[in-house]
Amino acid sequence: MYIMHKMRKFLMIIKTYFNKLYLTITNEEDYMELSQSTKKILENAGWNSLRHIDIQPYQEALSLDGYEISDKAKTFLAEFGGLELVHPAYRVSNEIDHTHFDPLRAISGICHERVETYEERIGEKLVVIGEGYNEQLVLLISESGRIFGAYDYFLTCLGNNTFEALDAICQDYKNK
Repeated sequence: MYIMHKMRKFLMIIKTYFNKLYLTITNEEDYMELSQSTKKILENAGWNSLRHIDIQPYQEALSLDGYEISDKAKTFLAEFGGLELVHPAYRVSNEIDHTHFDPLRAISGICHERVETYEERIGEKLVVIGEGYNEQLVLLISESGRIFGAYDYFLTCLGNNTFEALDAICQDYKNK
């Protein structure tokens, strides 16, 4: 697992340098990074590794709100859009939190101007993809695929890729 992670980082450096990816890693191998408990939470929400939904309604709403929808955002929404996760609460034992990946609901909770301030801070464009922790945290994905959580002036990177972020969201505080 560690070697695969290092190899993936190396390949991304090569991709950036040559602006091409000569060796791809299959999605199945990527899913191996998810913990079993996160996979179970996703599956309970209706996800599977072949899931692919029509994201046209998301694209239209996000575009109307001023977002430039990156390929990473499109890929994420096609696979996870519309899912509602029920997972252990972040800090409270034996409680649950809800996270959804529905940008139509989430964009009503944050103005695009606020997102632009986050973009300035990280140096990348962001797209709203949902809300976490009982709608307390707006979830955003960057052009490079990093996933962030934001609330007012607070901004944190939940993961450098989809799978790191999903594990961070779905695992309880004691297991982090």
